[in-house]
Amino acid sequence: MAGEAMLWQIPHPVPCGTSTELPEAGAVSRLRGLQTAARAAAPDRVSVAQSSWALLASSAGAAAATALVASQHRASQHRRRQSLRAPTTGASTGANRVRRAAVTNTDNAAEAFQILGDWLRDRGATVPPSIAISVDDGQGGGRTIVTIDPMTEGQVVLELPLVCCLAAAPGAQVRLTGAFAAFEEAGLDPADAALAVALAHERTLGDQSAWWAYVRCVGDPEATFPCLFADGDLEALQSRPLAETFDAVDKALGKLAECTGMLKSELAAAMQLVRSRRFGYEEGRYMLPLGDLCNHSFYPTCVWEKPTAERRTWRLVALQDLQPADSLTFSYCSDPNHLLLSTSGFIVPNNPFSRIMAKPADLRRSLEAVSAEGSGAKAAPDFNAWRKAEIEKNLSDPDEDGAGVSMFLVGRQGAGTQWNPLWLNLCGLAIASGMEGEHWSRREGGVEEYLGAVEKASWRLFETTAEEDRKLLESGDLTGNRRMCVEFRLDQKAVLQDAINGFRGQVEAAAAGAKANADAQ
Repeated sequence: MAGEAMLWQIPHPVPCGTSTELPEAGAVSRLRGLQTAARAAAPDRVSVAQSSWALLASSAGAAAATALVASQHRASQHRRRQSLRAPTTGASTGANRVRRAAVTNTDNAAEAFQILGDWLRDRGATVPPSIAISVDDGQGGGRTIVTIDPMTEGQVVLELPLVCCLAAAPGAQVRLTGAFAAFEEAGLDPADAALAVALAHERTLGDQSAWWAYVRCVGDPEATFPCLFADGDLEALQSRPLAETFDAVDKALGKLAECTGMLKSELAAAMQLVRSRRFGYEEGRYMLPLGDLCNHSFYPTCVWEKPTAERRTWRLVALQDLQPADSLTFSYCSDPNHLLLSTSGFIVPNNPFSRIMAKPADLRRSLEAVSAEGSGAKAAPDFNAWRKAEIEKNLSDPDEDGAGVSMFLVGRQGAGTQWNPLWLNLCGLAIASGMEGEHWSRREGGVEEYLGAVEKASWRLFETTAEEDRKLLESGDLTGNRRMCVEFRLDQKAVLQDAINGFRGQVEAAAAGAKANADAQ
């Protein structure tokens, strides 16, 4: 029977927007964020003096650094400066989200910004007086960095020597080997874990930390994904791959606590900050003071230039002329929302790269439910058994299953949407009643039945409707994570609805064209 499989395949090309290739290399992929390995060696000009886990900000030592920060704080109270409380609305376009931070009071934020700016300048950083902090980006993203004065395209907006950037001490990763297996399962890079431990250690030191100017400005993370969540939050995602990933992250943090002797809650908070803030390149992972307050945008106003052998600095450069109150934004990545949520803890409304990922087992259950109704329910036992075997073969669980392993179903691509053609073909198989019958595209009512099968099988992946989700948002009685869950679900459902509408239009047009050709003959 396998040789007759064309009876249930789509008889014309799959609408794939502007691309005919699947966005994944193969049907199954691990739900991972940035996984490029980074070396743990300390960069040039960074002091090798250690504060247990983190590189010190200068060779003067923690006490001298703390005294300097306190001195700058006292001096700042007597200086007359231009106010750093910039307007709260930015002119940049695109969907933005701030990297997580907790200091939201305008006066406190401005003071922390001033102290940190002085601290950075004393270490050779370029922090021009023409930028400031705003506690509201005007787009729901929270705190951000904005311009006070006009800046020109190509101008260096911020330049941070590596000596100003918090990094894990050399050899820190070696001390975490007992948690490496848990890191692998959760998709956590050991370099990120070492950086999180270093940050957690500095946070516990409080104002005795050599990095206090930065730690104070960072504040506490928001209690949201990927590291901070409550009972029921994972189920509210309505995404098994994401729920598995976050559960694995939680277990990895437990292992990290065992390795370090630190509190899991402290490590979770630090990892949350690292996941949403850290920068990396070939030589390591870093926390960039002030630089990590810049918002994300798919249409950024600035771009980061990585350090080079000749220039040992992170440099933020304007991509366009900037006017006062413009937000300093850069593109973190071109990731879909499920990856943004799992790596950085936020989503972008109407993300042009969003896609729906699903566990093969969930897709099999959806197809089996569709097969049990309509024409598929009329199949003889032998055909039904063969169909079930075909579905299991095509949607099999990977040999190395794990947290977040999932299959691409459908997503946005260019100006349109793209389906996994395997899924569309299997939906055709689900409504087939035998090998001898007519193809669904040629039998009366077959096109509508097929489109209904695609729609029903796909929507079965979600437990609520878009309308129910919108009512939940309007109720306002949601925690930060629950609100994010609903917003994530709504974005996923918008992708699916757009894809279904586009596919329906193309299939119906193809069917009408085939009928016209047949009538003409």
